[in-house]
Amino acid sequence: MIVRFNRWYNAVLTALLSMLGYGCDESSLDMYGTPVTEYGTPYAEYRVKGQVTDESGVPINGIKTSAKNIVISSISGEHGFGLDSVQTDASGQFAVSFRCSPRNSETKLIVEDIDGAANGGEFLSDTLDVEFDKAVQTTKGDGWYEGSFEITQDVKMKKKP
Repeated sequence: MIVRFNRWYNAVLTALLSMLGYGCDESSLDMYGTPVTEYGTPYAEYRVKGQVTDESGVPINGIKTSAKNIVISSISGEHGFGLDSVQTDASGQFAVSFRCSPRNSETKLIVEDIDGAANGGEFLSDTLDVEFDKAVQTTKGDGWYEGSFEITQDVKMKKKP
């Protein structure tokens, strides 16, 4: 009798939670690798900006700067998907924008020298954590939308040996 009650209880609870927008698995990517935001998931818009320089402080032009979201699921393992990608300008400035929920994932800032020896030499690629604790709110949110935030994060690249 208890087993039958537990099955009935679990079925009813699952149905109610799914109607409220709670997912039944930990994956937040669909079959094509696209992020899926379910009803009830808070999110915000972020703009990470900064300057890429060499170790002596000279700005580097033409560095590819990307934001990548890493989602770790006990069901399907670790997934990553690109959010935005830009190249630095002549003064080494970049700005990447994306939408995410930092509670559910980890966002990385990836800097890569894609032009080789041009623009000041060859540099080692680097991966940094986006510093969400340094985010400054620029627009207030409403409901599940928490608003817009800006993060300034400068990067120093090392030359290849």
